[in-house]
Amino acid sequence: MLILSHLQTVGQQIMNPSRRMFIISTLGLAGLGSTSGCLDVLSRSEPAFLSYKGIKVQWATDRVQGYVADLCWLWSDGQSRIFGWEPEEYPDIVRTATDVAVSDETFRALQERFTGVRFLVGLSSVETANLSLLESDFGHLDVSRERFNRLQFGDGIQVNPTDSGVRIRAIQKGEHNDPTDWTVTIGTKNLAEQFPDSQVPEPN
Repeated sequence: MLILSHLQTVGQQIMNPSRRMFIISTLGLAGLGSTSGCLDVLSRSEPAFLSYKGIKVQWATDRVQGYVADLCWLWSDGQSRIFGWEPEEYPDIVRTATDVAVSDETFRALQERFTGVRFLVGLSSVETANLSLLESDFGHLDVSRERFNRLQFGDGIQVNPTDSGVRIRAIQKGEHNDPTDWTVTIGTKNLAEQFPDSQVPEPN
């Protein structure tokens, strides 16, 4: 009976979630010293700037379920120029070169027209800004519409390097370079005219 009582007590302790969480927390604290090197890596940040903003859309055709194309893209060297093109059908997306955002109304229109909408940003290293865009590029990140709207050319950005790229740590509005005097070359394109044989959905 004593053995049975002891087993029941142990079973109750194992099944008690609060005790289990306490044990896990204690083990986590005990191992903190051994993982300090990893935490140091995670806490390191590097200065970056916004070098790309783009919107990709997807729709179904008779041939493929997910035809993907660029609706809009803009590049910048972070020092003197911004170039690219905006969608003719949605002129409110690129209000100015430093005010590129998708409103609630335009977002609803995009969702109704396409089966998928993705927002992307590209980040480049400040330390290698004198190199080409590809050489200094950290890569493109899928971001939420809110973050896409917030990030603008000229902003300072702090990033954490990861195995798969970088993670945005902080956004410092207008802290990288003032783009007021930059050369801006932004054209317009019509998606249906770009892809005449791809059954591009008509705007609503």
